[in-house]
Amino acid sequence: MNRKKDLLLDKIIQKYIHSQEPIGSEALKMSLSIKISSATIRNYFKILSEEGVLMQPHISSGRIPTHLALKNYWRSKLNFKDACLEIDISKFKKACEENGIFGIIKENSFEILQEVTNHNNKFLILSFETDQIVLPFNHSIERFTKELIGLEIQDIKKIAQQVCALSLVKKLDQMVENSQLSYSGIQFIGFLLQHSEFQKLFFEIISGKIFDKLNKGIYFENTIPKGNIAIIQDIKLEKKDAKMFCMGALDRDYTSFYEEIAS
Repeated sequence: MNRKKDLLLDKIIQKYIHSQEPIGSEALKMSLSIKISSATIRNYFKILSEEGVLMQPHISSGRIPTHLALKNYWRSKLNFKDACLEIDISKFKKACEENGIFGIIKENSFEILQEVTNHNNKFLILSFETDQIVLPFNHSIERFTKELIGLEIQDIKKIAQQVCALSLVKKLDQMVENSQLSYSGIQFIGFLLQHSEFQKLFFEIISGKIFDKLNKGIYFENTIPKGNIAIIQDIKLEKKDAKMFCMGALDRDYTSFYEEIAS
């Protein structure tokens, strides 16, 4: 019974995502590859409704999946932790617009600290592979930063945060912010600005700071507004390491989105 019930729920969710309309027993029956009566389907509707994964918007209409059902569905379908997706940027932008999903990609900065120069005991110049940052001279900071030579900028930032070297963290943040950001579908998160509690989140997302705040994974209403899903994962963009953040309503078609963005 559980296998058939899970099969029916998956099919209801898939049909609802594609149609955005309540699903009736007859329409569901026609789409199934197994033999099952409309009466049996209606009985499953009742069971699934009692379990909190289906609801009936109107007395005369069919059923739609609840937020709980959609969250569980995407948790089971979006399994990317061990994969690094190859992204085509033009396909990514097109898929965001066509599927009603916001997406932003940030190319990882792997600048390595190569040298720390003391300039007349007035400034410290930290030289990376393609950039530099300047700090006011301080003996402790000079000793500290020279021990970090050979490390990547992200590792240096983490260590600096741990020891509260805030001036260094701020400079590193400014340097990392210059990393290239590509995004599309910003209109699909514009609603965040209408709610004071989510305005800060909006600016963290479009500035790319969200990548520092959240680890890779799937996020729901504890982090973003209820009824939405956010995903952060590692990707490859033109063979370079990068990260992708995407966010949209739970009833968007993320299966099609992922199929469309792959290069």
